[in-house]
Amino acid sequence: MIHLLLVRLRANRLRVAALVLGIAAATTSFVVLTGQVAEQRLQLRGRIAAQPRPSYDILVRPAGSRTALEESQGLVRANFLSGQFGGITLEQWHRIQQLDGVQVAAPIAMVGYLLQTMEIPIDITDKLTAGQEQLFTTWITRSTARGLSTFSPPVIDYTYVSPVPVKQVGELGEPGFGYDFADPRGRLPACPSRPASDASPFSVHGQRLGTCWSLANGDSGGGFDGLPAGHAAVTVRWTFPFLLAAIDPEQEAALAGLDRAVTRGSYLPERGGVPGVQGRNVPVLMAEHAGVEDSDEVSVQLLDAKLTAMVRDGLPLRQLDPLLDRARGRVVAHATITAEQAYQLLLDNRLFKRQAPMVDSYWTSGPVSYRTRPDGTLQPQPVTNPASVWRAPIRYAGNVTVPPDAADTAFRTLRRHPALQAQETRDAIPRVVTVGTFDESRLAALPGGPGAPSLDPALGDYRTEPLAPADGHSREELHDQPLLPDSNIAGYLLPPPTMFTSLDAAAAFTDSAVFDNVSDAAPISAVKVRVAGVRGTDPVSRERVRLAAEAIARSTGLAVDVTVGSSPTERHIALPAGSAGRPELLLTERWQRKGVVVTVLRAVDRKSLLLFALVLVVCGVFTANAAGAAARSPRLELSTLSCLGWTRGQLMRLLLGEMAVIGTGAGLLGALVALVAARSLGAPVTTGRALVAVPAALAITLLAAAWPVWRASVPAPLPYPATDRGQSRHGAAPPVRGLVQLAYRNLRDEPARTGLGMLAICVGSAGLTALLAIRVAFRGSVVGSVLGDAIWLHARRVDYLAVLITLLLAAVAVADVSYLNMRERREDLVLLRAVGWTAGQLVRLIGTEGLLIGAVGSVAGAGVGLATTAAVAGSVPGSLWLPAAFTVLAGTLISGLATLLAALSLPLLVRTPALTTD
Repeated sequence: MIHLLLVRLRANRLRVAALVLGIAAATTSFVVLTGQVAEQRLQLRGRIAAQPRPSYDILVRPAGSRTALEESQGLVRANFLSGQFGGITLEQWHRIQQLDGVQVAAPIAMVGYLLQTMEIPIDITDKLTAGQEQLFTTWITRSTARGLSTFSPPVIDYTYVSPVPVKQVGELGEPGFGYDFADPRGRLPACPSRPASDASPFSVHGQRLGTCWSLANGDSGGGFDGLPAGHAAVTVRWTFPFLLAAIDPEQEAALAGLDRAVTRGSYLPERGGVPGVQGRNVPVLMAEHAGVEDSDEVSVQLLDAKLTAMVRDGLPLRQLDPLLDRARGRVVAHATITAEQAYQLLLDNRLFKRQAPMVDSYWTSGPVSYRTRPDGTLQPQPVTNPASVWRAPIRYAGNVTVPPDAADTAFRTLRRHPALQAQETRDAIPRVVTVGTFDESRLAALPGGPGAPSLDPALGDYRTEPLAPADGHSREELHDQPLLPDSNIAGYLLPPPTMFTSLDAAAAFTDSAVFDNVSDAAPISAVKVRVAGVRGTDPVSRERVRLAAEAIARSTGLAVDVTVGSSPTERHIALPAGSAGRPELLLTERWQRKGVVVTVLRAVDRKSLLLFALVLVVCGVFTANAAGAAARSPRLELSTLSCLGWTRGQLMRLLLGEMAVIGTGAGLLGALVALVAARSLGAPVTTGRALVAVPAALAITLLAAAWPVWRASVPAPLPYPATDRGQSRHGAAPPVRGLVQLAYRNLRDEPARTGLGMLAICVGSAGLTALLAIRVAFRGSVVGSVLGDAIWLHARRVDYLAVLITLLLAAVAVADVSYLNMRERREDLVLLRAVGWTAGQLVRLIGTEGLLIGAVGSVAGAGVGLATTAAVAGSVPGSLWLPAAFTVLAGTLISGLATLLAALSLPLLVRTPALTTD
């Protein structure tokens, strides 16, 4: 049997070679394409909580910004952006905006903390003695943390009041600069400027303010700001740390309605500064409320005449400071000033007096690090910041005016960004111009429904999330009230951003020619993304979010947190004791637990794998047709062997052995070609994966040949019985009335072979229709639900390659069908040629048969592709008919061209001796 098998293979070597090449091409394509199937995918897992929908569905963060605690427990730190400055480029943000499915992509760039100082006058006119010069000291004691933290020693300022005018002495920045009165009796000014000092900004002398107040021309000769003419006041300084965040005004308005939360003034302009304001101005939108708990107790004392005279005579500061520290006078006034009161005065000055302070330094803070106790409680770890971090070389001759709270225990590392001294006389140093205020409570109304609360894991919905006491000791210390933020920008609890500007304007703070330690490479801290078509937490909405999150991660490499279904969760915080008196407290902090956890994994794109399998299906069609022809052609040999005693089983083994040799050879050739092609194309195909081509080719060959071999192995004493060519299988043949009718009859007489050709075209057309529908009607991807399961289809380049190979193999199969039809109808074709048909008419007949095969197969394939896509999408958009029509046209033309190529063998088939008749 083996010898006979080899003889048959050698005798039909051309047919065998064609079959081997066809199977090898299909298996090679399959192996190389499946090397591209594995891809980075995001998996959403976890239980959805019954919470209102957040204002956004995905939070995009810089790569590596998640802590180990967040990763392990699926959490987002409370107000984490207060310690995240930059990490995402503008190009990455724009790339997110352009992704399919992204409805809104609102960036937020945390710029840093701006220390803004204002002076609050306390009127003491009724404490004055007419016609006398008097000296007052102002003792200011700051308290925070529900009164648990008191900063000592207090600030001790002094104010010298005189009825005569005050004038400036000397030049700013030069020795001897200060203020004195019009009839001086000393050589030194009564209110000298304090020289730069390396002393701590929290020391008594480092915070001291000396003021010369004239009843004639006001504070240092600058007039009576906020007071009637002729009045006198002591001045209390208040420094607010504003966390400045930059946004895209249009995107933030679309996401959270920030434009609708404006209470006074106007919304932020998209670009540029404020018209009519000179220099490099930065428009800002300020919060309506301070967001901090601080309060100052102010005590005003009138000192004795002896010390007053010493100051009037120009007592040097090194002698004056010790005297003021020990001096005790008569208390003439007392006041309590809260942060909110001071903040409202500052807003009035910014809005109505159009104050635009220069920013020559700003600060950024790092994140908090934790130690996890055995019971799961988180303990923030204190850090130390040097006093030099508060130095600003330009506007302040030494240290800036620092909030007293900043002397408390620090949990964040600070970094200063001072303006370069080379910019001192230029307009490059920015000034902040307040264009309006916003009320964070107005951000509650979201698209999810009127009055629906907004959950914002990044910013706490622009509102402070307080720390609530978690045990009896803490409740007693805090009087059962939450712990609120203060003005310590290195502290644990920080307020959310209280000042917004545009990304365009914020570029003034990342200009390395103006500020030190800055970079404009990646200014954005996070991007908040709302996904189109998301209506809640149903499976389809979750799949849309997953698709968008995956696209963001794949195209940008950034970390994505899915906030669909997120809900507040409590974490116990063991806050260490502060240096200003606050004891250790056990507090409950509200973090955000992500409703679903994003897991990156290597997954198989099942849709692509299915398309790659279509290559093998079409290969099977081609092989089945070829096997049927190979089994039918040696009919006389098989009949002879049957007459010699061969059983049906022996005949089947002979034919299947022949096909097995062909399949094995094709598999080995396919494996070799796959390795070479993979290396040249950079596809991840290993030797082991390439060898899969051998069993794949063998299996396809045997499965495709099984039915033709079964039929051919039926023992028969004679070859094909003579048939009347004038008779149709369906009865007497009616007269033929045209070329199309003749082509149709020819195809109908070979239903199995014709069906195989149509099936090949149908398979390729179905894949092409589905891909074009996804690309044209659904912009590259479609998400839907089938039988309750969320389905995602996404068109990739490798999918188009698979469909192209499928169509090429389908064309080969149709050409093979056509060639076999011509060979078996050789006598008919010769007869037609003999009665006068031209070669062109015969070619048109063969081409018409191919067009009919292509038309029927492509129409069926287009229907399958449309049905598959519509089943996932839930509808059939009108734009789907365009790709369907294109597929029908392409499939018909491909089939027609394939049969025309097969018709090239027609002259050889009809080249026979002339017919003879008896």
